[in-house]
Amino acid sequence: MLIDEYKALSARNDFFLDAEQEKAINKFQELYNKIIGLKGSSNSILGNIGLNLFNSSSKKTGKGIYLHGGVGIGKTFIMDMFYKELPINNKKRIHFHRFMNDIHEKLNNIKNIENPIDLVANEISNNIQVLCLDEFIINDIADAMILGELLKGLFANNVIVIFTSNTEPKNLYKDGLQREKFLYAIDLIEKHTEVIHLQGKKDYRLLKFGNVRTYHYPCNDQSDINMQQYFSSISPDWFNWFTRKPVFEGATIRINDRDIDVRFLSSNTVWFKFKVICGNGRSQNDYIEISKIYKNVFISDVPKLNESYIDEARRFINLIDEFYDRHVKVIISAETSIEDLCNIKKINNDFKRTKSRLKEMQSDEYMKKQHKQ
Repeated sequence: MLIDEYKALSARNDFFLDAEQEKAINKFQELYNKIIGLKGSSNSILGNIGLNLFNSSSKKTGKGIYLHGGVGIGKTFIMDMFYKELPINNKKRIHFHRFMNDIHEKLNNIKNIENPIDLVANEISNNIQVLCLDEFIINDIADAMILGELLKGLFANNVIVIFTSNTEPKNLYKDGLQREKFLYAIDLIEKHTEVIHLQGKKDYRLLKFGNVRTYHYPCNDQSDINMQQYFSSISPDWFNWFTRKPVFEGATIRINDRDIDVRFLSSNTVWFKFKVICGNGRSQNDYIEISKIYKNVFISDVPKLNESYIDEARRFINLIDEFYDRHVKVIISAETSIEDLCNIKKINNDFKRTKSRLKEMQSDEYMKKQHKQ
């Protein structure tokens, strides 16, 4: 059962049991049982029978879950545990911003079709029975206009959707342009999901950030070990929590139709090497996109920036500006201190702002700020 998996994690010294989380997990267990056809306890015999019934039967109808609450209280963690444990293949877990980017791309590629959103909804439904959308928020009028019809199609095809969000449904897109056209989507969400308010009072994200250095120098083996341990402790998804293994290493992420190499990756945290993220081919548009998707960004092996690194230094300035504006938490290993990081006459004045922001990013006040998508 999910609750057993949850309680087993209490053996970790960086994990905290929470009564409010347990209540939410029980709701996820109920949905889990419905999906795989379990009526009683989830022992292996019943689980196998339920799974066989699920695979051999037509799609079932059922409500999803809309889990909302404050930052750092475990919403993503709970959804990821459910997703990892759910024994079906036709499931998908994706950050909402990336999901909508994919939807816009699909719509742009459809020509001369009267109802392209219906076509996209049907395509998703043919491949996905359970869709988990993390960090659900509506800031963009284009997303707001699309979402009602898209959700209508998904729910009509019995796709079970799980949302995590900082906002309860009735307050989504509040004061947004032409919000009245989005109210239909809110009605659909409330009708087709069980809305659960996770009322945790502790921001576990801050507990793990507490008293941890976010700027490491010089670059050496110990700095790298410290950063790896820190990455592991703040990565909430199943790559870390449930396999008891390091997060996935040596992956790529797709940003603006191009692959970028990453060193480590989890659902809301990514680790780049400096030469990759500030090297040739990167642009401010990449940093904007990354800052919307990832709450935490690690950057290792930042050199002392001299005249040989003028292009990279300019990109680094842009990167820090974008991450600062969206309250991304940045963890860095560098060759030297912040004060001595850059000595390039042409950009020293601009880099003063970067130095100031790097210092502020280490403060408790900054660490408490909510990530902005």
